[in-house]
Amino acid sequence: PIMPHGVTELYQKVMEAGNIQDVMSVANFLNPVDEDDNGEDEQNVGEDEVLQEVLQEHLGLPTTQSDEEDDDQLPQPMYSMADAKQALHILIGFAESQESLSSDYLRTLEWLESAIEGIQQASLVQGTLDTWIT
Repeated sequence: PIMPHGVTELYQKVMEAGNIQDVMSVANFLNPVDEDDNGEDEQNVGEDEVLQEVLQEHLGLPTTQSDEEDDDQLPQPMYSMADAKQALHILIGFAESQESLSSDYLRTLEWLESAIEGIQQASLVQGTLDTWIT
């Protein structure tokens, strides 16, 4: 079992400060014998395998566990620019009708609306006059 740095020394200081005579060992406290039956597979996992699991989780790489979880989840729908604008118009209308809602929220929604319009403008393809002539 992996012992965090300094735990044993801290445990010794606590025993001395409290004058505790009947003390369980740190290893038994952190890894009780009662729980060995459940985690036998986990204890046999090497450090490299643990490192790989952590890297996969943080890098977004698929794992066997996430594959099982993905089966339970429905796919996320793809929303269009029109869907986003419509949702914002509804939210802005709601914010305008609420007297108890701070005007900061309304300004934030309006800022988001202009940002979405900016994205839409940036995605437009500029044509040339040649396409109009022919």
